[in-house]
Amino acid sequence: MIVVVMGLSGSGKSFLASILNKDFGFEWIRSDQIRKELAGVEPNKRLKVPYGEGMYTKDWTKRVYEEMIKRAKQKGGKNIVLDATFLEDWQRELVRKNFPNALFILAQAEEEEILKRLKSRQDISDADIEIYLRQKERFSPPHYAIAINTRKTLKELRAELKELLQRYGYKSTP
Repeated sequence: MIVVVMGLSGSGKSFLASILNKDFGFEWIRSDQIRKELAGVEPNKRLKVPYGEGMYTKDWTKRVYEEMIKRAKQKGGKNIVLDATFLEDWQRELVRKNFPNALFILAQAEEEEILKRLKSRQDISDADIEIYLRQKERFSPPHYAIAINTRKTLKELRAELKELLQRYGYKSTP
């Protein structure tokens, strides 16, 4: 099973992906990690890069998303969670072309919560408030993504994910 966890920076994508990884055994493929690997940057090194520049250009982003798909395909039949913003249609279509039955989850939270998270972020991601605001200007979530508000408790999120996975045919893999 392929699950795509998408949304704006600070929305709780990686938190949902971590639950899928720890509690349900999904292998976690993370765009932030792949981007830094491809750029030869230490994973925990925070970079202040203007929106759409440096290793965040369209060409770089295309490389990252293609690498995510490649790694998911190499896992052959395992449960995989793809963790990235998936802001643009071409990114989502790349997944749908390669994994037609992928489940898309849209991580959401109130803006006040997102801003709070971004201010105190200690994470592999380089996104900050400025990047979030730029993403927000151009993001239009797809109609097929199932929204989950990440402001819920861990217990509530686990239960919601479990129900959703079962509804979409989740089976644990060895």
